Amino acid sequence: MTQRTILAAFRRSIPVLALSLVLFACSNDANNGNNEKIEGNSLLLNFTSDYTTGELRWMHPDSARLSNGKLAFGQDSKVFAAKGNIFILSTYPGILSCILPQNIGYENPAQERLEADNPYEATAIDNKGYIALNDADYVQVFNISTCAPSEKIDLPISGANASTIKASGDTLLITLQRLDENWSATKPGLLVRIKASTKTLIDTIQLNFYNPSSSVLSNGKLYVSSQKYNDDYSIDLEKSGVEVVDLAKGTSEVLATGTELGGGANDIALDEALQILYVSVYAYYGSAPVRPINLRNKAIGVPLEGITDSFAGIVFDYKSKKLFIADASGLKFYDPSLIYPTIPIDEGENALPPYSLAIVNF
Repeated sequence: MTQRTILAAFRRSIPVLALSLVLFACSNDANNGNNEKIEGNSLLLNFTSDYTTGELRWMHPDSARLSNGKLAFGQDSKVFAAKGNIFILSTYPGILSCILPQNIGYENPAQERLEADNPYEATAIDNKGYIALNDADYVQVFNISTCAPSEKIDLPISGANASTIKASGDTLLITLQRLDENWSATKPGLLVRIKASTKTLIDTIQLNFYNPSSSVLSNGKLYVSSQKYNDDYSIDLEKSGVEVVDLAKGTSEVLATGTELGGGANDIALDEALQILYVSVYAYYGSAPVRPINLRNKAIGVPLEGITDSFAGIVFDYKSKKLFIADASGLKFYDPSLIYPTIPIDEGENALPPYSLAIVNF
């Protein structure tokens, strides 16, 4: 299973504060007058958490400092962006929140309770959003303006454990972990293609590696990272790695194995211009360096300097041409055009640790 699933299962075994439907707290003065007017057309979104409190922070990708503004959500939440909208997925209970980036910090997000408790990733096609659910064998559809859930799209197998969802035209691309009753990946991951407008299955493609955890879509190819855990939660290197699915051919090619990377392939981010795929490599708890893969020749580069534990995520912004890294020691960025190592971002006082990253363009 993914480490987020493991952590969620552990947290369910200890007492937690009761959560109401409204998990955010914001108003014109909710941030003590520190809201900053949003200008420009992109934001780096940094969800932060100390496993007790969760807060959404943000900044312009060209800035060196997070905005003072913040929004409170459930401590186990992840941020996603699509079609110029921001989506927050909170777990146990499952809550969907929808935010317009130009109103962030000034307008209460639309928010809806989901039937499933473990929403995992969201994407959008036109005015409809789609959520992959780790604990349900369907995709939840919702209205991206009102956040209201609507119909469901059934997945073709039971015990699917969907982990990522991307949209290519009218096609949904959903990766399934296929875990057994003991939360173990005993089969390779599965890519499911569904025609969104008709809710019909197009086909399924078996992946090379087990337990997919992240995916990136680019120019007709889906890059998928996977990390399979052994019973002691160490990484099964032979069944972990990064692969690329050619969507036109319906075939998948291995880019790098876990053995070559030195660990499981956790999160991935793509610099399309330079054709560099960055991989957060989970070696063991507390160790997750970032390694680049040159897609032109499959060469694996040395780990980026200054990064020790990137497990919370990485994201590449094509406008600023920067890689943002949620390192355990704080939020950082890497600019491949500079000779400097990774550079810390000023997070202000009392910042919570980074937990999830996204870029929204609007």
